[in-house]
Amino acid sequence: MKRSFLFIILLSVFSVITTFSQGTLNYTLQVVDTHGKTMSNLDIVLVETSTFKRLVYQTNPAGMLSLSLTEGEEWMMHIGDMKNHTLLKIPAGSTGTGSGTVTYDVAYWNRINEPPVDRSKLNLELVHQTVNPRDMPAAGHSILEIIAVNDAKRPWQKMDVRLTSYALNKTFVATTDGQGKARFNVPNNQKYQIDLDGEIDFEVTDVGNQSSIRGLTLTYEKIDFLEKVNEFGEIEQVFTTEPKPVSNRVMVTLFLQGGSKNGVREDVYLDMSYDNKRYHGKTDDQGKVVFLLPKKRSYKVSFPFEANAALLDLTRFRGIGYMQQGLRYNPDPRLEFPEQYLPKAGEQKQYDINSMVTKRYPDLPEDELVNIHVKWGNNKINSGSLEALLELGFSVKVPENKKATSKPLNLAFVLDRSGSMGGESIDLLRDAMLKFVDKLRPEDKVSLVFFDDEPALAYPLDFARKNELVDIISAISAGGGTNIYDGLKLGYKEIYEGFNPAGINRIVLLTDGYGSQPIDFVVEQSKKYFDKGISVSTIGIGTDCNQALLSLLSKYSGGLEHQVVHSEGITKALEAEFESLFYPLASDLTVTVSYDDRVVYKTLYGVPESKKGSNAVQFKLDRVFSSLNKMALMKFKIENPSRDIDKNKVTIKVNYFDETKQKPVEVIKVTNLEWTDETDIEMIHDEQLKKTYSMAVINQSLKVIADLCESNDFTKAKENVHTTLKSLRKINGDKISDDLKPFIDELTEYLTVLDRAIKNQN
Repeated sequence: MKRSFLFIILLSVFSVITTFSQGTLNYTLQVVDTHGKTMSNLDIVLVETSTFKRLVYQTNPAGMLSLSLTEGEEWMMHIGDMKNHTLLKIPAGSTGTGSGTVTYDVAYWNRINEPPVDRSKLNLELVHQTVNPRDMPAAGHSILEIIAVNDAKRPWQKMDVRLTSYALNKTFVATTDGQGKARFNVPNNQKYQIDLDGEIDFEVTDVGNQSSIRGLTLTYEKIDFLEKVNEFGEIEQVFTTEPKPVSNRVMVTLFLQGGSKNGVREDVYLDMSYDNKRYHGKTDDQGKVVFLLPKKRSYKVSFPFEANAALLDLTRFRGIGYMQQGLRYNPDPRLEFPEQYLPKAGEQKQYDINSMVTKRYPDLPEDELVNIHVKWGNNKINSGSLEALLELGFSVKVPENKKATSKPLNLAFVLDRSGSMGGESIDLLRDAMLKFVDKLRPEDKVSLVFFDDEPALAYPLDFARKNELVDIISAISAGGGTNIYDGLKLGYKEIYEGFNPAGINRIVLLTDGYGSQPIDFVVEQSKKYFDKGISVSTIGIGTDCNQALLSLLSKYSGGLEHQVVHSEGITKALEAEFESLFYPLASDLTVTVSYDDRVVYKTLYGVPESKKGSNAVQFKLDRVFSSLNKMALMKFKIENPSRDIDKNKVTIKVNYFDETKQKPVEVIKVTNLEWTDETDIEMIHDEQLKKTYSMAVINQSLKVIADLCESNDFTKAKENVHTTLKSLRKINGDKISDDLKPFIDELTEYLTVLDRAIKNQN
């Protein structure tokens, strides 16, 4: 079946109408179904992407709609359930016109607009195939012929062609013959991503349930320039002739100003979304740099001393595409002069060790709501053992028919949509928020605040009109800076003015940035709202967010703190927040760990210590909800290890109030270490626990570094970094996981920064 999606073309093959300022746009739309029949009374919704004003129209009996837009700068158009179909931009100070005919096919639209998959995180099986022209499909299979031709319709011979099925976790590989055909015998009822000559996701195709033989012709132009990977793993492009776009690449020309050299001979970095690829280029004497970039992706632009300065969105390009953009380089003093911004006591980052936990604790046979899992890193010790690590895991047995038991919700979502949130992060945020909104009850109220350089009130606090919320959330795009405080202030205003004394009044703040206001100022300004009963749950994304601020906001207000190492954790964090609000299963969970004078408590990781007494330590988990899966680690010092060590017991007593049964519960677990005559034993033998403990060690080092920097003892701080890196090598050996590497790299960077601080001090 032929589907015709008409994209507005002006200056380049964007599915947008390009402009930069106010004017007027007259636009005519016609919508037809897959059989070419006009569709009347179909909702057409426009959302202004800065103010989030929402306009609702319907097509007339002829399936037509005529618009005249005289305000705003750009409007995202939703055509029925085909969300984010066309971006309309008002022309600068003039009147523009445009028109489009759209085939209404929601399933097809959703399929071609599914976000890419980051293949660098997958372990795809390669299946090489040689299929002859006379071969017939195997049972449950179809034969697919991919025909690759150039713009002159000449076939590409000996070209690498690949079909990838994420459902099968397989990539099928073949080579084109003299007619430009690559043949595949692949399983039915699958969707396949088509790669041509190394260009991933060039096209997508479905193979249905019925076995068949069919062909698909794709027009492709090979790149005529060199791409090489430098010593830092970055892709550099070398043009021997004047660069020009081809069918699979957009020609992007950037003009740079600012910085110490006014944009001349500056390094420019582009990070591809849904991939680990980074492109590197250098501006010329006029501040210009050209890239030829794969389509269907967005790219975060960074400079040596400014991360995520802009976002290049190439997801809407069709056909031959050009893009020109002027950028300003504003060096961040935190990156340019990091020695001047070394952390001080109380301001250091502290990462959640549970971000390393990928396993789900299993249900235990005990008939209690909360599962308590007690396990030593290694329960064997010998005469040389000095320390032991105890893992305490907490999970919940989810009731079969759980019901929302919370008070009415009064929620303000304060969400970062700065340029650094572009690509995978904004897509995941959009999807997670849509799921959250879908679960809101009739008695719940919600407000939406988005912030970049400035905050925008997208949905004033009110009962959830879900259709309207879906339209607004679907239209979120990323761009601009990170003004956390003004966004937070607007969220406070919404909840304060609509405060519900009989409900839960909460801000949910999500950001991956730092903001410019000092931590003390933001916390002090926030406390007056905390005193009125407004709590703040925080979701910090990545390693560059202001984790110290987020921790203090959640701690002082009584909200939850969620830390997201990678973008995919956004969904998990919002689900945990939802569960804690709707299904509070237990409360006031207190853990008391008692020990003796031979197995002596030393340090607690993962949760704050609330009380320490004689041979006992205590900590709390204020709220227990159905998705809880939390770990705490306790390090013990072993005094005079001997064969009778098993007589020295560690007792774990857990008390909580079961909200489902309305009764208090007490659970007691007892554990001990065991003697071994083995000479070479590790404190931890579980790889998962090694990662988690490594994060705890990094946190401890960051705190020590901050304390030493507070007293300007940069030399000792540097010594601490070396000692910590040595400890991490001892814990992990040569098996440093990819999850840990960003945090170890961050710790290693302190060596250079501290060297500069020492030099300045002398």
